[in-house]
This record gives sequence, structure tokens and C-alpha cells, in this order.
Amino acid sequence: MTTLNSSTLRRLKKLKQAPTVWEGDRRPLPKARSQQDGTNLIPLHQNVSDEDQPQCIIWVDGSMGMVRAMDIVEPEVGQEAFVRALLQAMERPQSPAQPGMPQKILLSDRSMQFYLRGVLQDLDITVEYVEQLPLIDEIFA
Repeated sequence: MTTLNSSTLRRLKKLKQAPTVWEGDRRPLPKARSQQDGTNLIPLHQNVSDEDQPQCIIWVDGSMGMVRAMDIVEPEVGQEAFVRALLQAMERPQSPAQPGMPQKILLSDRSMQFYLRGVLQDLDITVEYVEQLPLIDEIFA
């Protein structure tokens, strides 16, 4: 996916653009602790390396400090899944957020920054690289 199709672009251009900054990232899910660590979670992937761990795609509205979209994907899924999660964050965000577009997006992955810059070129959204994403770092901490 290098650009959005024309019907998606038309839909997105109807959304209100707010002066907000969103953070987006894709990270391996933390490994579940074992039963004896006091958790009631059942470890699904016990002997899996970090590269094979399911990954979490997350979009956070930094202005409001809330998660707009989150998705769990397998590591081999391409960049399109990141874009789909962004479109969900814009059009069907998790409540109580309203549909809308950010003015700026911050990413800590330079290749994703270049990719998204091309995908979003017709939407007047600034896509920038930063070394750290404080809100997402806090969520994963």
C-alpha cells in the first residue's frame, strides 16, 4: 500500500482535523508471567522468541491521553496492518473518542515514518520521527 484508494480518501477528508498529536507504534507483546508469578493469565506462547511474539499495534491521542485504537497481529503481518489500525483510530476510535484526524503523527520507526508519509500525503497530516514515544512507553511499562 503506497497510497489510499480514492473512496477511502474521500471518507477521510470528510472527518474533522483537530490540532492533536498522535503517537503510533508496533511492539512485541510482553511475555506472560508463569502461573506461579501470581497471575491468572494462561501463557499462550511459552517458548517463543521475541521475533515470533504477537505484536501490538497501538495509536494514542497525546492531547487527550487516550488509546484510539489497538490491534494484536502476528509478526509477519506487513505495514498495511499499521495503516488499518490508524484508519480505525480515525474513523471508529475506541470510545469516548470522536472520529477525526490528527494534525501530527509521531513514530519511533523511521521506515514506518517514510511509509506513512507517502500513504497520508493527500491528507495534510505531518508524520515525524522521534526517538521515544512517552505515552506508549508508559502503557508498555
